[in-house]
Amino acid sequence: MIFRDIGMATASLVGSLETKLAAVRSAGFSQVMIAAADVVSHPGGTAAGVRAVRASGLEVTGVEALRDFEGLERQLHAYKVDVAKAMLEICADLGGRLLLVEASTSKHASADPAAIARDLAKLAVLAVPLGIRVAYKGQPWSRTARDFRQAADIVLRANVPNLGVAVDAFDVLASGVPLDDLDILDPDQTFLVQVSDYMWQEVRSAEEQAVTATHFRVFPGEGAHSEALSEFISRLDTNGYVGNYSFDVYNDDFLQMPPEVVSVRARRAAVWLAETVLRRALPVPNVERLRALRS
Repeated sequence: MIFRDIGMATASLVGSLETKLAAVRSAGFSQVMIAAADVVSHPGGTAAGVRAVRASGLEVTGVEALRDFEGLERQLHAYKVDVAKAMLEICADLGGRLLLVEASTSKHASADPAAIARDLAKLAVLAVPLGIRVAYKGQPWSRTARDFRQAADIVLRANVPNLGVAVDAFDVLASGVPLDDLDILDPDQTFLVQVSDYMWQEVRSAEEQAVTATHFRVFPGEGAHSEALSEFISRLDTNGYVGNYSFDVYNDDFLQMPPEVVSVRARRAAVWLAETVLRRALPVPNVERLRALRS
């Protein structure tokens, strides 16, 4: 086992759910971010997908991703509430304790922060009986929250204990957000940090950023922004973040490679992150203290 608070996502891998889980496990990870589609598309049905995850022995970092949820009205809102309830049930069945919500890109979504906060508070309340936390992630192309700063403001407005923020390193670096702005984040309401890099020195347009985000990310330590990524993670660590790090790596090339090969790349990234950036040595010292702080 490598570092307990660093995991990877099934979305980074090709193959059956069982194949993905085995690759993650064989690379030494103890946790995995589950794409809901990997569970519900299982040939044996959703229940079989749930059994596969539970049988893997991997801790579920969370389930991703509920999209275009907030800021809708009438029948669109009711429809998305039904979708959210289904995803919360899947998360609970998997033994997961976190649902990732990506800020809406829907043209039908209101940009009113009060309306967005109201909808996210409703979602968080639905998650309470299941023991699930909701992590809200801003996106540069969103209508409702374009980055973690806007997401944090909405979370503050909602004022629900199990609603927090997810921060994506790619979005921060590619958008040129000042790292000083990370200081606004409350470590207790920062529920997840997603980490990835990219190969080019800069993205030249919003369109290129969106394409890079969904097709050409690479693992930490492989891209052109290792120094900036190191500063990003170090800043969060210094500010008191003790939650999980998940490699949020979407890369079309990786989907043409054996999952075992991609998982080994992820393992190298975990070692780079832990030993080079966070200055840890194997095994992780005081891991039980860190896990207690996260619970």
